[in-house]
Order: sequence, then C-alpha cells, then structure tokens
Amino acid sequence: MNPSGAGGGLVARAGILLIFLAYAAPLLLIVLASFKTDFQIVNDPAAIVFHPTFEAYRAVFTGQFVQGVANSLVIAGGATLLTLAVGVPLTYVLARAYSVWGGVVIGVLIVLQMTPEATSVIPQFKILSLLGLLGTRFGVILAMSAAVLPYGILILRPFVLSVPVEVEEAAQIDGAGRLRTFALIVFPLMRNGVSLLAVLLFIGEWGDFLYPLSYLNDQTQFPLSVLLLEQQGYYGTQWNNLMALAILGAIPTIVIFTLVARRLTSGLALGVGK
Repeated sequence: MNPSGAGGGLVARAGILLIFLAYAAPLLLIVLASFKTDFQIVNDPAAIVFHPTFEAYRAVFTGQFVQGVANSLVIAGGATLLTLAVGVPLTYVLARAYSVWGGVVIGVLIVLQMTPEATSVIPQFKILSLLGLLGTRFGVILAMSAAVLPYGILILRPFVLSVPVEVEEAAQIDGAGRLRTFALIVFPLMRNGVSLLAVLLFIGEWGDFLYPLSYLNDQTQFPLSVLLLEQQGYYGTQWNNLMALAILGAIPTIVIFTLVARRLTSGLALGVGK
C-alpha cells in the first residue's frame, strides 16, 4: 500500500468537497430564500430554520412567466440551431484550409471571442434597424448567433481535426463529392462535438438578457432572463420573487443537461478513443 497515494486521494476528496460546498452553499441560500417572505429575507437572510411559504412561487407563476419560458425556448433554440447551421460547415472549411489564410481567420475569431458583447450592441442595433428586424425575436436570434459563432467554431475545430483526412480521401476515391463526404463521413464522426456545443450554446443563450433587453420593446416577447431583471424595481427588489423565478427558470436547463450528460460524457470519451 502506498501511504503517499492514500494521502493524495484524501486531499483530492477534501478539495472536491470544498469546491462542492463553495458552489452548493449559495444555491442552498437561493432555494431557501424562495420559500421566505420579503420580511424574513431582509431581517434574517441566512436563516435556515423558518416557516416556509409558497407565496413567491404563486406570485411569479403567471401567464407572463409561461410566455417568458416560451420566448426563451424560441430565442435560445433558434440561436442554437442557426449557429450550428452556419458554424458546422464553416468549421469544416477552416479546419481543412491549410493555407495561411486559415490561420489568419482563426486568429481573428480568437480576437472576436475576447471582445465584450456590449461593444457590439450599437452596431448590431443599427444593422437590425436597417433590416427591419429591430423589435423582433428573429433579430435577437441573429444577434445572439453572430456573437457566439466564433466561440462555436473554436469549440468544434478540434473535433474536425480529429477526423483523419485519409477517411475523406478514401470516400472521394470511391466517387463521393466533397459535400457528400462531409455529410456522410465527417459529420457523423464529429457529432459528439456538435452535441456538446448545442448544449453549451442553449444553456448560455437561455440566460442571456443583453440582446433581448436591447432589441425588444414588447413585453410579450421578453424571455425569462429579462423577466428576472424586472424584479429589480425603482422602489426595491422583490427578493423572494426573484429567487423563485430564478429557480423555475433554471429547471429546463437542468433537465436538458441531466438528460444528455451521460451521452455527452460517453460520446466525448469515445471520440478521444478514436
């Protein structure tokens, strides 16, 4: 038996436990606060023992909440699908571009990824206004997709590079064209990366409020992220309603991640093995 190995394992478990507690403690306080009244939150925000109430959940679970969830599904789902539709073939082209321009484009994408989203709001506002898409959910989808496209390409590129070029050459020798080779050979081999990116994009865009808040002016089109912001008013914040709305809004992403987590893990491991 290796004492140092046992000691290292104990330290690793302790570190994992500390990280878990660092993330779990704030989440626990959020859940508890959603079952409190505003008076309880203001007077004793860290209280664990209290008389719970569903007042906040009854207050936020309204028709506006259902509409916000539907808008979030449309916007996040639409932006995810559009980003994948543009990003997957574009990533393939860039990964197979062996000229100097391929490296230049990747460098530009890295710079764009480091650029804060807020800097693009005004230019996109003018573009959407010229296109007549300002104040529409489709305009928000376009803006979101443009913002995350560099990120998506950088995530997918290693998956394309992991596909051997010899496989494509063999398919082309058999008479398959470039498009058919990509659709029938390359895409199935990189589906693990596409699935991973789809989940990451959807979760990120589900919680995005900058673009909907900037480009939408009709409350019936607001996603759930903007409804969360509306809980902070001029005369104060409805903390219990805010926490309840945050928990209800997180449920769809938690469900999606739970359903696909095992498949993503096994798929990534399979991709590494190949």
